[in-house]
Amino acid sequence: MVFSKKEVQENYPLAERIKMERAKTQNSITYWINELVSTQFPGIDDVPALIQMTHSLIAQVEDLYKEKESLLKVFPGVKSTQEAIDLAKGMEEQLKAIYAEKEGK
Repeated sequence: MVFSKKEVQENYPLAERIKMERAKTQNSITYWINELVSTQFPGIDDVPALIQMTHSLIAQVEDLYKEKESLLKVFPGVKSTQEAIDLAKGMEEQLKAIYAEKEGK
């Protein structure tokens, strides 16, 4: 039997109407996609939240690349991050040797 919206509101308590709405939504593909998303990505409830998280991750990666680019600009002629790190470690060792030499005198 099919009830009009008015009949449902007048004859069914709110808890029953909520159960009916849940049952209707479970027949929807959107419901099942959101269920899949929420089981695969802890803390994410639906597709819009997944999209927002993805945008956030993309922004974080872009920020990391900007930091890498700025690091490479500090050391002209250095072609990779590892070369910059090695150069900085070498400079640190040189400073330690200079300080050790000064303290020894």
